[in-house]
Amino acid sequence: MTYLFTKEGCCKCEWVKNKLGPEKMSAVQVMPLDGENPESLAMLAYFECVSLSEKSLPILVSEEGKVITGAIPIRDYIAGH
Repeated sequence: MTYLFTKEGCCKCEWVKNKLGPEKMSAVQVMPLDGENPESLAMLAYFECVSLSEKSLPILVSEEGKVITGAIPIRDYIAGH
């Protein structure tokens, strides 16, 4: 499973989700980082990306465990798969 960690109100997060569209996004589990979703925070910790999330969002963790940050690199990775 590929995970995309996002935050509400994050322009880059919304741009990635909108740019890729529903077809490409269907292969990605969106994990919103907010107080309402403890599973997202647990998964973020599992992938050792907590400190990274404090600096930059969105964060994508691929099926292979590769961590990708930044809207354009994430868009390019998802579009290529």
